[in-house]
Amino acid sequence: MNSVLALIAGAILPLAFAPFNWFPIAFVSPAILLAVWLRSRPLVAWWRGWLFGFGFFGAGASWVYVSIHHFGNANVPLAVLITVLFVFVLALFIAFQGLSFSLFFRKRKAALTALFAFPAWWVVWEWLRSILFTGFPWLFLGYSQINSPLKGFGPLFGIYGISLIVAFISGCIYLLVTSKKLNKKIMCLILIILPFIVGWVLTFIPWTRPGSESVRVGLVQGNIGQRLKWDPDTLYSTLHTYYSETQKNWDHGIIVWPEAAIPIYPQQVSVFLQALDKEAKQHNTALMTGIPIYHEKTNKVFNGLMVLGDGHGLYLKRHLVPFGESFTSSKICNLLMKYFDIPMSDLSPGPEDQEPTVVKGIPFAPFICYEIAYPTEVLNHLSNKQFIVVVNDDSWFAGTIAPAQQLQIAQMRALETERYLLYSTNTGITAIISPEGKIVKSAPQNQRLLLTGQIKPVTGKTPLMRWNYYPVVGIIIIFLLLTFL
Repeated sequence: MNSVLALIAGAILPLAFAPFNWFPIAFVSPAILLAVWLRSRPLVAWWRGWLFGFGFFGAGASWVYVSIHHFGNANVPLAVLITVLFVFVLALFIAFQGLSFSLFFRKRKAALTALFAFPAWWVVWEWLRSILFTGFPWLFLGYSQINSPLKGFGPLFGIYGISLIVAFISGCIYLLVTSKKLNKKIMCLILIILPFIVGWVLTFIPWTRPGSESVRVGLVQGNIGQRLKWDPDTLYSTLHTYYSETQKNWDHGIIVWPEAAIPIYPQQVSVFLQALDKEAKQHNTALMTGIPIYHEKTNKVFNGLMVLGDGHGLYLKRHLVPFGESFTSSKICNLLMKYFDIPMSDLSPGPEDQEPTVVKGIPFAPFICYEIAYPTEVLNHLSNKQFIVVVNDDSWFAGTIAPAQQLQIAQMRALETERYLLYSTNTGITAIISPEGKIVKSAPQNQRLLLTGQIKPVTGKTPLMRWNYYPVVGIIIIFLLLTFL
C-alpha cells in the first residue's frame, strides 16, 4: 500500500506546476512521501523513493518522447524505451534521496526530522540533480509557487530557498496530521501559515530600481516547423517570414527573433545580415536573432545570438543540451548522433567569458533555451545587466506541457533578479515577463505574430544577486545540525 501511495503521490506532483498551477499539491505530495519514508527501512525507502520519482518524472517530463520520436527519427518502440530510461534515471535521484534520508534521519525525533532534515535534504538533492550528468534542473518544488505568496522569498533566497520553504511546510503538514496533542497541531498550523504571511509582505518590497524611460519591444514568433526550418529549400521563406514581421515594426526600439531563427551560418547570408543591420540602424532599432555560428579557424559550430542595428555583441551558448546539442566522443554516442539525425547536435559550448551584449546603450543578459533553467549560472553571468533575453525553440516539444514548464522557470529567473525578461520562441509560448515574475503579455502557441510591449531597464541588485545561495546553504547546514540535537 505504501509503495502505491508513493507512486500516486509522485504522479500528481506535476499538477502543482505549469500549465496546471495547482500549487497546494506541492505541499501535500512531499508530505505523503515523508510519511512513507519515515516508516521504511533504507532499501525499502530507496524503492519507494524510486516509485515516487518514476511517477513524478513520468508524468512531468516524459515529453522528451515527442522530440525523440518526431524529430529524432526513432520509431515508437525505441522512443518509448529511451523515454522510460530517461525517467528511470531521473527517478534514481529520489530513490537515493530516500535511501540516504532513511539511513541518516529515520531514527531521529520525528518532529526534528520532519521540520529540519526533510526540507534540507530535499534541497540538497535538487541541487545534485542540477549538476550531475550535466544536470536536469527541472520541476524543482519552488517553481510551483510562482503564483503563490511564497514568491516573495524569490529575490532573497531564489528557487532553492523557496523549495526549502515548500518542503518545510510539507513537514509541518505531516506533523499536523500525525500529532495527537492540540497544542502541537496549533503550532504546526502557525508554522504553515507564517511563511505565506511573510512572503506576501515581502512582495511589497522593491529591491531594485527601474529606469524612468520605457523601451518598446517586439518579439517575433515565426511559427516555423522544425522540418521546414532546417530545409534548405525553405530558407528564403523563413527569412522572409521574420523580415516581413520586422519591417512593419521598425518603430520598436528592440526586436527579438528566436533561437536559430536564421538557420544558416552568417558567412552564408552575409548580404542579408548587412542589409538588415543597415536598415535597423536607420530606424535606431536594435535587432537580435538566434543564429548558428561557425568558426572557420577551429572548425567549431556554436548556438549563437547576434545583435544587429543599434547595439552590439555576439553571444555563444555555454550550457548545451546533452544528446540534443552535444554528444560525448564515445563510440556509442557517435552512433546515436548518426542514427537520430538531429539538427545542430554536434555543437561546441561557448566560453565562460564573452564580450558584453548591449542594445540601445543598455547591457542585457542573453540566454539560449535550456540555460535559463540553471539558477546559479544565470546569477553568475548577470552582473550589471539591466534586463534578460531568452531565445528558445520549443517546437521540439510541440503539444506537450514542456513549453509552459520552461516559461515558468523563466518567470522565476525574472523574479529572483527583478529584471524584465523577454522570452522569444519559435512556436510559443512567447512572453514578456515583469520583474515580479508575472507574465505581462504572451502570445498564443502555433501562431505567426509579433508580440509587442514595453520594458524598463533595471539597476540595482536583489539580495540573492548580492549573496548568491550562501544564506540558503547556511540554513541547510543549521537545519541538519538541529536534526541531531
